Amino acid sequence: MARYQNYGELDDRPIQDLERGFKGFNNRLRPDQLPSGLLSESLNGRCDLNGEWQTRKGIKVKLAPFVASNLALPFHLYVNKSSSAVSRSGNVIQIDFATNHAFTTSTFANVSGITGITPDPNGNRIITVVDANSISITVTGLSGTAGGTAVVGAAKLSPDSSVIHGSMAFYDDENGNDDYVLIAGNQNAVAFNLATEVTSTIAYPDSVSIVGEVDLVQFNNKVYLFRDGATSLEWDGDMDGGMAFTFVSNGVYTQPVSLSVTAFEITNGRGKVTVSTPSAGAGGHGLSVGDVVILTDIGSSGLLRTYGPSKDSEWVVSEIGSSSIFYFYVRSANLSSISDTKWSANISQGLGFSNMPAPPWGRVHQKRLVVPYNYTMLGSSGSPTIASRGVKDELIFSQISSSSTFDYIYGQFKFMSGKSDYLVGVHSFSDDQLVVFNRESIYVISNSLDLKTAKVNLLTNDLGCISRNSIQQVGNSLIFLSDNGVYSLNFQDLYNLRGNDIPLSESINASIGLINPDAAYNCKSVYFDNRYYLAAPINDSLDNNALFIFNFLNKEWESIDTVSDDNWNYRYLIVAGDGSDRGVYVVNNNGGIHRLDSVDSGNDSVITQIGSLVNSPLIAGSATTRMITGGNMDRKKWKEWDVHVQSSPDANSNAEFSAITENIDGTIDLGSIKSTHGSVLDAGEDISIRSRFGSNRSYGIQFKIDTTQGRPAIKAIKFTGNSSFRSTNNAI
Repeated sequence: MARYQNYGELDDRPIQDLERGFKGFNNRLRPDQLPSGLLSESLNGRCDLNGEWQTRKGIKVKLAPFVASNLALPFHLYVNKSSSAVSRSGNVIQIDFATNHAFTTSTFANVSGITGITPDPNGNRIITVVDANSISITVTGLSGTAGGTAVVGAAKLSPDSSVIHGSMAFYDDENGNDDYVLIAGNQNAVAFNLATEVTSTIAYPDSVSIVGEVDLVQFNNKVYLFRDGATSLEWDGDMDGGMAFTFVSNGVYTQPVSLSVTAFEITNGRGKVTVSTPSAGAGGHGLSVGDVVILTDIGSSGLLRTYGPSKDSEWVVSEIGSSSIFYFYVRSANLSSISDTKWSANISQGLGFSNMPAPPWGRVHQKRLVVPYNYTMLGSSGSPTIASRGVKDELIFSQISSSSTFDYIYGQFKFMSGKSDYLVGVHSFSDDQLVVFNRESIYVISNSLDLKTAKVNLLTNDLGCISRNSIQQVGNSLIFLSDNGVYSLNFQDLYNLRGNDIPLSESINASIGLINPDAAYNCKSVYFDNRYYLAAPINDSLDNNALFIFNFLNKEWESIDTVSDDNWNYRYLIVAGDGSDRGVYVVNNNGGIHRLDSVDSGNDSVITQIGSLVNSPLIAGSATTRMITGGNMDRKKWKEWDVHVQSSPDANSNAEFSAITENIDGTIDLGSIKSTHGSVLDAGEDISIRSRFGSNRSYGIQFKIDTTQGRPAIKAIKFTGNSSFRSTNNAI
């Protein structure tokens, strides 16, 4: 179009504006304040490096291992009927009977007796009638050859039923470094191999049934399951072993004894200590390989003051020579050789220790477990007495490489004495710094390798964290959710944390304000592919029903993702896998393991109720541009629009177009790809669609795209109009 039409003294220059790419969205500013390239809304979309906005890829279910814990109405009191044959095709098991089965399709029935299949297909299942003599059940991730005689009858309330209460990525360091997603249910845990898609069941102790949310951590190739106020569980991580959790050491801790040193020498980095027997008499030193001993009271010779970094030092027993002799290895070159048979010192196996104090969660820092110190662990082993300490602002550290010995003398830290504050989470940073996030303050613990010299410094008491699992490290920054939105703390040097004054989420403050403050502690997050993913409960939801995504390459918030199923939630987010299997996995508490951004069809593939079939809702992708105003306050007559759209390589696409006008306010239906193009857009095809607005008048206009099929990508949008009102009278 020419810059000017054939004109006279009353003619106007045409207004043209072009959006040639998108990098994110901003809903804090008015749409007419946004610069080019920013959307005012982005739902279920991605803004790639080439500037296109495209409907995201779908979520794909990977494993739904558990069966229903409650009967779904209506259900039938079926009489047990045995099969004549069982066969598998993909994820469908067909059960044939010699005579008419009389089952009703899409009802619950209990299935038992099927063998040769993983994961276990037996249990309460929704059945589908194939014909009068056959039914089928669908179970995600099946492998193997079906065998046995299936018995199908009335659904049962079974203690083997489960929902998901915890999840983590597990790395099998001892068997090929395979990657797993581990999920904890009511009655057992399941490890899912991301490469082979084989599942393994990990049993709980007979007396254990999980009823609330748990935390899972891998430490020294073991997996620890933390239960708030109850004895923690541990599994040795051996995929070829017994595959069962056991209780960690519990009950009152047997405090160590002091030993008197009669001879002490180090030769070529190998230490030898000779001690006299304890004051109690017999038994010798009583040490075992792997025990930690602490050298105290160095006497007047000052050998360690000369050769070592501190007065007291910890050693790990490497060998037992006799009841009075043990050995250890020294890593420091300064202590490679010492000989002083006259030196007198005391060696203790510790000062004040406790077994793991029934924490709600734990984190690994400098080869130690760090947990909240909310409870005392007393009583006898196997029958512990666990009592609340009435405090929620203390941490306790374990001994190095130990999960059973926690130091409440040197390893106990308290924060914000005299203020109503409580511990939310911690993050292990570089240079031996543990960042401690409280509800209303942030601290840093440094030098924790030697607990006796560790220091606690206050970073800020004006800002806190409201969700432990929102904390992520990205480069030299820590990102977390606070009362004021998502914040970023930058390590401007390795010793001084400094907080940014403006939240990272300032540009989407309207959306952050939707997070339910009563359930914000449930938020989960991961960092992957240069994106920060924050799952959060919005509006009145108590579950994480939305996923906020910040793109660090574009330095903008990219999308808010949702799934078009009211039963869906982003309960846990996990980054796991290797090669093509690596990605973001989401676990919902009533379904199983799913992978984000995995399906190109334009539909999600999810399970939202335990025991149910796969649901495939449409991905409701939607993008709304900034407001085009032509750079002036005049009312315009909007004439033409032009959009460049391309279909994804593997699916046909369709979308509805509309325009939103302001002053005069209104919505203009612009049709769809199908109605303007004559058909849906074939896979891989791109097209420029041009049409008219209909000469609607308004101050500004926005273009809106709503996906109805596939994954259309929007490359560019052009707007054309003319100023049409310059009167000094009010425009109504």
